[in-house]
Amino acid sequence: MLKQPKPPGFKDHSYTFDVIVTASEDTVWSWLNNTRTFTDTQVWPYRVEFYSPDAAVIPNGFHEGVLTNHTGPFINFAGELTSVQPHYRDLQYLYGSYAITFRWFRPNRLEFFTKADGDQVTITCTLSTYVKPSMEWMWNTGMKYFWRSFKKWSKKSIENI
Repeated sequence: MLKQPKPPGFKDHSYTFDVIVTASEDTVWSWLNNTRTFTDTQVWPYRVEFYSPDAAVIPNGFHEGVLTNHTGPFINFAGELTSVQPHYRDLQYLYGSYAITFRWFRPNRLEFFTKADGDQVTITCTLSTYVKPSMEWMWNTGMKYFWRSFKKWSKKSIENI
């Protein structure tokens, strides 16, 4: 897979957050690597899809080489899963991915890490995006609100398994 190039006039931006859940690491990874976690919970008209380019070789779902797309009004996050391992998952977004407009925000990578400590697991998520510097304030505000709801939902979902 080709790494998405950083366009001229954009800067690298990473938004990272942690969620601490009381669960086993196996439970956390089972939840994180279940496509239904992401497909069944989308609010219309948003949608998440997974597509294996060769289902005879790569099962559909969270497997290296599977393509994914999160679409809806003002977003198109198309990517390829490049690493799916215990404690780490890497999704590289493809050229053409954007949020709000292609001119301001181009996501390029979504990573999930886990670390167990006793009966708790810390999930760390990092979304890397190319951002127009003049719009960084808007991206930071959007990330703060979007991921806040993900943190609450994921904690509740995992701890109720």
